[in-house]
Amino acid sequence: MNVKGLILISAIATGIVSAGCVSNYTETAEGAPLSRQITASDQCGVGSAGLTYLSKREELARLQAWPMQNLSMKPLNALDFNREHVLIVGLGQKPTGGYGLTLANSQIESDTLKLTMILRRPAPDAMVTQVLTTPCAVLAITPERWKSIEVKGNGFNTLELDRSFNR
Repeated sequence: MNVKGLILISAIATGIVSAGCVSNYTETAEGAPLSRQITASDQCGVGSAGLTYLSKREELARLQAWPMQNLSMKPLNALDFNREHVLIVGLGQKPTGGYGLTLANSQIESDTLKLTMILRRPAPDAMVTQVLTTPCAVLAITPERWKSIEVKGNGFNTLELDRSFNR
């Protein structure tokens, strides 16, 4: 075999090995979902779009300080923080009622927890409350196998969070 043939075989073998190293997960090692929506609110009290990550039960007290928030704390208090953490996906301030988020999909790809959300918005001719709202979705997520979070959805900008913030 000539040198070109060896180089080609080496390149193919490297590609196959590299492809095998990419990790995609859709559930935890125990078979639980990577994420699940536990509640949502039209009034989270967060004025700008973004992600809020809580890794300890004691951090739930931070939510009480958010202005005008009306999150149901019961499902948050029931979480086992050894197995799941909280991620709040906030849409920021909206001009009327009728907005909301729903978790559609989650997977871990190359050390990134990728969440896909469905944005609900009022139809142009819908009758909605004429009040400023701050909608959000509250998720329970696995703390394992990821280093960053990426949240995408129809009609809103991608939100990202690097785990180095929590060390």
